[in-house]
Amino acid sequence: MTKPDIKILSIDGGGIRGVIPCRILAFIESQIGMPLSDVFDLIAGTSTGGIISLGLASENPATQAPFSAEEMLELYKENGDTIFGTRKSNFWTRLASVTPLKDLVQYTLESKGIESVLLKYFGERRLKNSLTDVFITSHDLESNRPFYFSSRIAKQKTEENYLVREAARATSAAPTYFEPVLVDYKKDNDLALIDGGVLANNPAVLAYSEAKEIFKQKNKNKKVFDPEVAPDDSDLPFYMLSLGTGHVRRSISGEKAKEWGTLNWIKPLVSDIFMQSVAASTHYTIQHLLPPYTDGTKRYDRIAFEIPENLSDMDEPKNIVALIAIADEYIKQNKKELLTICDILTN
Repeated sequence: MTKPDIKILSIDGGGIRGVIPCRILAFIESQIGMPLSDVFDLIAGTSTGGIISLGLASENPATQAPFSAEEMLELYKENGDTIFGTRKSNFWTRLASVTPLKDLVQYTLESKGIESVLLKYFGERRLKNSLTDVFITSHDLESNRPFYFSSRIAKQKTEENYLVREAARATSAAPTYFEPVLVDYKKDNDLALIDGGVLANNPAVLAYSEAKEIFKQKNKNKKVFDPEVAPDDSDLPFYMLSLGTGHVRRSISGEKAKEWGTLNWIKPLVSDIFMQSVAASTHYTIQHLLPPYTDGTKRYDRIAFEIPENLSDMDEPKNIVALIAIADEYIKQNKKELLTICDILTN
């Protein structure tokens, strides 16, 4: 078995469905007997995956030990109602609640719930103090470009050393769910950040790029790769574990869609088409960037499976128990493959 120099964990967005990767990671952690921050050189995440990533790379203030995957699972189980419990409302949203437009006319969730939870878990901790490197996605509305929170950069530039809870709040500010978060950047140049899922709900390709920078720093006295991705990069000594949050296989009739207007398109575009197509195209790309070694050792594993449509809502805490049960069944049915992943991680 070829030993990887850089081990990468990438976690998709998906709201409350983040309990699925938490449960799978809890199983892995129980098998390897050490914190995930001791195993992975880089943990990257988008949205709910960003919150999980930041948690796994942080110390629990109560125990001074790294947050475990099980503890991140408890974050959702104990605080799901606080995070997703209350939407803002006005006359029009109250009126729409008794009409067929109730799913389209609604204000964002109250931000004070999620912000109180993030403060409780992360306090005043900053990115440069991460136990392992983290890379978190978001998008800046002011400049209309991606913005990334990177512990690697935070160690180099004071202005990039954000509070962990700021990064967690920004990456999870999903349009139609939470309002944007305003973050100080440079003098007279604040950021208005929203969920990184608008650009990379599956952040694996971005994680690959960040891992290249980490690899070059680790090997700065050796010959390193050019900064541009090139075909011969297939021999990079990386291993990546990419985790989805469950997807739904919905079919949209072409004949029906031809008659749709703007309102009809909003929900499927946000919740299905953008998220799933980006995740699938990213998976396709990473398979080519990280093919297996010639001895058969894997350099990339993707765990992503279908869930029932009635459990697909990203803001429904009552689905947590059922989602965990689905993850447990996956673990039961795929234990051999998961133990192989554990062997790679501890090699």
